[in-house]
Amino acid sequence: MITIRLRELLWEKNISGIELHRATGISQAKISEIIRGKRTNITLDTVEKICLFLNCKIEELIKISK
Repeated sequence: MITIRLRELLWEKNISGIELHRATGISQAKISEIIRGKRTNITLDTVEKICLFLNCKIEELIKISK
């Protein structure tokens, strides 16, 4: 199972979804859906923008469990 850990990373870094939206241009709706687990199919472009802004590695953002 693949989990996107955006909520946890934002919490750890004390960053809001609005701040992420403003810095990356990712829509607020998409960020909200990712945070709530409603959207699991995100593009690599989106992953790259999130990782660059949060200064994290892909493996910190995306968790794969069996």
